[in-house]
Amino acid sequence: MVSELPEPLPGDAARLDQLAAQWRDTPPSARLEVEQAAAALRANPSPETGAALMDALRRAGISGDATPPDQAP
Repeated sequence: MVSELPEPLPGDAARLDQLAAQWRDTPPSARLEVEQAAAALRANPSPETGAALMDALRRAGISGDATPPDQAP
């Protein structure tokens, strides 16, 4: 399965650092909501639980957009 992973792009490490910083700044209640939604997705993978996780991330202020803010249109 590891052989199927794409090669990292030059900006990937910076983007991961950005996401980590956002996560550290997220209030505990929002983090808990995201963690619970992620656990629900792991326990029962479905479009609904996936959407619930994305909603929780959005409410927590964590963007799913892979475009760094300085490169956004």
